Amino acid sequence: MTSYRVDPAKEAANIRKHGIGFDDARAALLDPMRVTWFDEAHSAGETRFVTLGCDLRNRILAVVTSEDEVEPRIISARRATKRERHAYQQHRPLPA
Repeated sequence: MTSYRVDPAKEAANIRKHGIGFDDARAALLDPMRVTWFDEAHSAGETRFVTLGCDLRNRILAVVTSEDEVEPRIISARRATKRERHAYQQHRPLPA
């Protein structure tokens, strides 16, 4: 299991903005049906990935992670859009 580093201030800001804590994001990252793809548009300074996965509350989340460091980190998590939910249900990554 991959361990993800979390910045507590970033998590607090994410909860204020999206209502999603990073524990929920971790659950979505562990979803066996998750869909992950490389986020080319946002990977200039660091390698980023987007994962669509279901958390323990049965919400489909979009979780952005960075994989450049020794310990990957969670950047953000939010509820998936309608398009993203469809991609998750079809088990297909979205095109860049």
